[in-house]
Amino acid sequence: MKTIAVYNMKGGVGKTTTAVNLSYFAARRGQRTLLWDLDCQAAASFAFRVRPRIAGFGKRSLEGGQALGASIKETDYENLDVLPADFAYRKFDRLLGQIGDPERVITGLLDDLGHNYDVAFLDCPAGFSLLAEGVLASANVVLIPTIPTVLSFSALARLIRWAERSNQAVDLVAFLSMIDRRRTLHRRASDWSAGHPEVFLPDQIPYASVVEQMAVRRMPLGAFAPRDPATKAYERIGMALQARVQRPTEVPAVRPQSAPLLEIIDVMTMRLESTGSGAAPAQVPDPATDRLGDEAQVVHNFDTDRRDLQRSGYVLELREQTGNFLVVAAQRGSGRDATDRVRAQAQIDRAWAADILAGLMSPMAALDARLGRPTPPIVEKIRASAAGRQLVRVDSHMAHVGAFQPVAVSA
Repeated sequence: MKTIAVYNMKGGVGKTTTAVNLSYFAARRGQRTLLWDLDCQAAASFAFRVRPRIAGFGKRSLEGGQALGASIKETDYENLDVLPADFAYRKFDRLLGQIGDPERVITGLLDDLGHNYDVAFLDCPAGFSLLAEGVLASANVVLIPTIPTVLSFSALARLIRWAERSNQAVDLVAFLSMIDRRRTLHRRASDWSAGHPEVFLPDQIPYASVVEQMAVRRMPLGAFAPRDPATKAYERIGMALQARVQRPTEVPAVRPQSAPLLEIIDVMTMRLESTGSGAAPAQVPDPATDRLGDEAQVVHNFDTDRRDLQRSGYVLELREQTGNFLVVAAQRGSGRDATDRVRAQAQIDRAWAADILAGLMSPMAALDARLGRPTPPIVEKIRASAAGRQLVRVDSHMAHVGAFQPVAVSA
């Protein structure tokens, strides 16, 4: 069985959408296909109308594939099965830490699960963890959906550096997702990446309402919009991956060194940074979009796994916009902007933002460092609400809101 991991350290880039559509097209081509939903948010399971539950998930489940295999469910589509997520997957890292050697554990599970399948797609959670380490070392190909933002390109560069340092023979390939060619930054990223096949696949996924409809219809694009450009792009990406994983093992792929790849990505990152609010985006008015003229932010929400902040009426966010990164702690408001009442915020640099999304740094630590002591009351209230529990990314989304102004400290 060949394994394709759909992964990015960064959330909100279209990993689940990609895994759902690629698994559908692989099954339609006649391949016996398994989609393993590894994200405890269970979005891929939801998309195929599969209940997110693994009976008795625990340490014994990772010592052999039989327990997990018993939870595999058929879908409405021929040749396509789903191994669903479970909220207990939040313990995945702790269990792997107890067992040790995540590469051996994940490889063994895939070997046990793979007897009845030709290909498996892994829908991976964001961040970098023991689970991600095991998946990256076990997969034949790691597919990286990348949106045209500075932080997304930085996450791609970090992944390449990790592969180089760990001496893992990871076959990394990226493609651009959520492209809106009405925006200057998106057009620049799209045109530039098309000239670098050593990093990016040629097909790109547009930012389109039909993709958002998947969550409502709970169906892959090919099942309800077979002729849409986004559907066709995913189908071509799937065919390119099939050719990639079916190369004869005795003829390994020629892998370029990481230094030239990183130089390419660094150049693209600098170009994205230079496309700030001073460059007027060429946009076409769209009556379906009432705030198209505003700058788009990527908003990442953080909370405990029990959603303690949400229940207490607080929000903790990392916002990204045109190369600026802002950590926001706030009391939830009632207006259009959910953080319009009690608020503290601090600007951080790209490195800290990448560390936060990779799980290497807490957004609270960034606020503490930037705001100093004593921190504003809202920060202390959020700290008390979390009660020492780990803060993790629980949601990422695009938000068309007014441009924020870079600030050092605001409270």
